[in-house]
Amino acid sequence: MTPLTARQEWASMWPLALACTLGVSGSAMFAFVGGVYMESVTSEFGWSRAQYSSAFMLMMVSGLFIGPAVGSLIDRVGPRKVALFAIVPFALTISLFGLVTGKLWQWYGICLLLALFQGGISQIVWVKAIVARFKRSRGLAIAVTLAGLGFGSFIWPLLAAFCIDAFGWRAAFPLMATLYVVVALPLAFLFLHGPPVVVDDRGRGAAGQSISHALRSRSFIGLVSAAGLFSAAYYGLSVHFVPVLKVSGMDLRAAAGVAGLIGVFSVMGRLTTGFLLDRLPTRLVGVIAFLLPLGAVGLLLAFPGSLPAAIGAVTFLGFASGAELDIVTYIAARRFGQEVFGAIYATFMAIISVCASIGPVVAGALFDASQTYSGYLAIVAPMVIVAALLVAWIPLSAEEIEQR
Repeated sequence: MTPLTARQEWASMWPLALACTLGVSGSAMFAFVGGVYMESVTSEFGWSRAQYSSAFMLMMVSGLFIGPAVGSLIDRVGPRKVALFAIVPFALTISLFGLVTGKLWQWYGICLLLALFQGGISQIVWVKAIVARFKRSRGLAIAVTLAGLGFGSFIWPLLAAFCIDAFGWRAAFPLMATLYVVVALPLAFLFLHGPPVVVDDRGRGAAGQSISHALRSRSFIGLVSAAGLFSAAYYGLSVHFVPVLKVSGMDLRAAAGVAGLIGVFSVMGRLTTGFLLDRLPTRLVGVIAFLLPLGAVGLLLAFPGSLPAAIGAVTFLGFASGAELDIVTYIAARRFGQEVFGAIYATFMAIISVCASIGPVVAGALFDASQTYSGYLAIVAPMVIVAALLVAWIPLSAEEIEQR
């Protein structure tokens, strides 16, 4: 059978890409809208913002265990069954927030339950469906799917604010949940198709690839080390970007306006990277993308307080942010068989989430000690250089060797 061209893939499977893009847009709904609900909930119940925000930490920690388990389940039964099972329970759990009576344990308990069902609609589900079907245009398809995260981060807070103003925060939760079900469930039912891959009790797929062997491979170690270093460096700089600009003399409004451009350039970087991954060597695209934060560091150190330099820096950061997840997902899809991809990718994302949380802490600690961000900017450079070298160290896939 003749393989489909990239154009033919999109002509026949664009509904799948649409379903996955909109499906993944709601996978982090609660995180996207948490800040919108914060004032209403904390003021009504008298909770501190730290108590309210601790729920997100609970969900992240539980995700370290839930994510790999869900990934393994996806490998066994396929993403379609997992998504169809999880969408409605996820929405019902979101709706439960509107019934909280002021007991903090209720809020935390719902968050833990939400983490369980959120795993069933997480990006692992939708990415697995994409990499299993797209071959020639896999890079762009991954980019389009993950762009759903950017779309969700934009649209869900706006919808939350509208619903809270119009109906109150309690009614807003079920209204948003219902909207997600109305959009995601029929799309998943109609278009999220693909044969399940059976994995035996020892975690070995139909092609004989062992999960434990994959986790010990040079590809996994190199990829998780590279992405871990990059994520720690990037998120530390991203979270502290406004304070970095303020310390250099820029006023808050201007700094916030510049920082807001990260999202715009992130989407541009994601789609551009996906396009390039289908046409250029993966290693070349990966190394260049992982080095992009060097441009931001150089501009911030060389031209402190300069608005054009700040915009240039945010351009580098935005493109780097969009490129990183595309690249690591694309490499993982090529290095690890479809029969174990879900478990491997979920484990990978869980580790990266922990690494990303370290960067802002380090940046804050260095600033507290010196009252300047120069020290953190100085260590970002070697971190991303080592990350780029690790990307280059990852062995080529069999497909890439054949193309050379």
